[in-house]
Amino acid sequence: MKSFSILILILAFVNLKSDSQSNDSLINAYNTKTIYRFGTRFMKGNDKLTFHDLKAQFNSPITMNLYYKSKNRSTISKVCNLASLTLVIVSAFTPTNTAGNIKFIAGTSILGLGGLYYHDLSSKFLDKAIWIHNKEALFNNH
Repeated sequence: MKSFSILILILAFVNLKSDSQSNDSLINAYNTKTIYRFGTRFMKGNDKLTFHDLKAQFNSPITMNLYYKSKNRSTISKVCNLASLTLVIVSAFTPTNTAGNIKFIAGTSILGLGGLYYHDLSSKFLDKAIWIHNKEALFNNH
C-alpha cells in the first residue's frame, strides 16, 4: 500500500511538471524578446535598437501611446535645449548692460530647466513602455 501511494505521488508530480511552462521557455523569452536600456541605447536579444527602431517593437495600444508621448516630450526637450544654446550665443554677441545680461541668463536657465524637465518626462514614458512590453513578452505568450 505504501509503495502504491508513493507511485501515485510520483506520477502526479510528473504530470504536474509536464503541464507547467518549462523554465527554459521563460529564459528563452527573457533573452530574446525583452528590451534592455543602456542610457540612450537599446538591446533586444543580440540586436541593437535605436529610439526610432523601438516604434516597431511596441505592438499594444498602451505601449504605442507611451512611445509617442516619449517622442513628443523628447522633441520639446530638444527644442528647449536648442533655444537655450541659441540664447547663449546671441547673448555673447549682443552688447547689453547688467539688466540685459540678467535677462539673458534667466532666459537661458528657464529654457535649460524646461529641457531637463521634458527629457525626464520622456525617459519616464519610455521606461514605462519598455517595462510593459517586457511584461507582455514574458507573460502573455502561452
